Amino acid sequence: MSSLIALLILAAMAGVWLRFAYRFHRISALPDLRDLDERLAGAGDWPKLSVVVACRNEAPHVRAALSSLLAQDYPALEIVAVDDRSDDGTGAILAEMAAVHPGLRVARVDVLPPGWLGKTNALHQGAAAATGQWLLFTDADVLFAPGALRRAIAWAERERLGHAVAVPHFIAPGFGERSFVALFALFLLTTLRVDELRRPGSRAHIGVGAFNLVRRDAYRAIGGHEHLRLEVADDIKLGLVLRRSGVRQGCADSGGLVSVRWQPGFVASLRGLVKNFFAGLEYRWTETWWTVLGVPLATTFPVAYLLWAAAGGGRMLGVALAAFSAGLSMAVHGASARRFASGRGHEGLLLPLVGPCLAAVALASALTATLRGAVIWRGTRYPLADLKAAAVRDADWPLDRAPG
Repeated sequence: MSSLIALLILAAMAGVWLRFAYRFHRISALPDLRDLDERLAGAGDWPKLSVVVACRNEAPHVRAALSSLLAQDYPALEIVAVDDRSDDGTGAILAEMAAVHPGLRVARVDVLPPGWLGKTNALHQGAAAATGQWLLFTDADVLFAPGALRRAIAWAERERLGHAVAVPHFIAPGFGERSFVALFALFLLTTLRVDELRRPGSRAHIGVGAFNLVRRDAYRAIGGHEHLRLEVADDIKLGLVLRRSGVRQGCADSGGLVSVRWQPGFVASLRGLVKNFFAGLEYRWTETWWTVLGVPLATTFPVAYLLWAAAGGGRMLGVALAAFSAGLSMAVHGASARRFASGRGHEGLLLPLVGPCLAAVALASALTATLRGAVIWRGTRYPLADLKAAAVRDADWPLDRAPG
């Protein structure tokens, strides 16, 4: 019976990785301007774009991030930086840069309104001050390569999108760090089923904090960030609300035009997810246990079975299934590292180790929030009961308005 169960698990994991490989392959690259709408790619009538940047204690990063935006060649651009109660040098840096660059506007939040997270309130306030036809929500540590905004807008206009996501590339110098962030990116994009964004009736949706580009009218139609007042995973849930409200969505690999150093190192990358992983699972312990058990089964069990078989156990069919699943999973993971973290692909060899790390992060996130009774984010404590009560849940939004 135990051998049969092992064979069934191996067959299921092989199927999971075949599906992951298909979905990963379907994520397209951000098109080149030469392949986009000539009216926009040339000297045409570019729509006004407002970039909204939420900043809280971002002194080490914000100058470089804003400089990369100010260096863009987009012809109708304004940048709204919202200083959210910073108590480091962020405010002084923003004031200094705004004095030199007329296209940069700075707003300040001194008091956090009741019932809001700091970031969602800052984005909501920034959007209210913006005047563009398009709104780009991004973070204060994201870097934009020359031409990034032109290509993104031209792509979104050509595809008639209401919400466009460009997946950033992770700046990850360490081998273990690259392997972990590549696994997280792979699982996020495939579990959200971004390949099904154009299929009516699909639960697919997408949102990325580094690059959420939204038409202003679509954003206003959903009430801005009102639904997301206490949503820790605000970027993903913005995408959920938009798509379920009938907004046409698209997702593309930025090709390195958008990049971010997520966290400084492997251990910091693990810690950085503890804050919001439980929120991404909608504070559900059932989903947490599925993650804690399922991720090691998908990433580690095939290799463990091969090692056991090498010691004299296992069936030939099991060895074949395990070898196929392990090889495919490492290849897909390595491709993710090449694509999203400038890796060489051999980062996939660490998959059996970083898989359990991701599962441990999910468990640590749930335990930390539950035992504390709160989520602590950027120095502010948010009661878990309030976050759960205000959570935007997938099941609460019907599919009948999902676009094709």
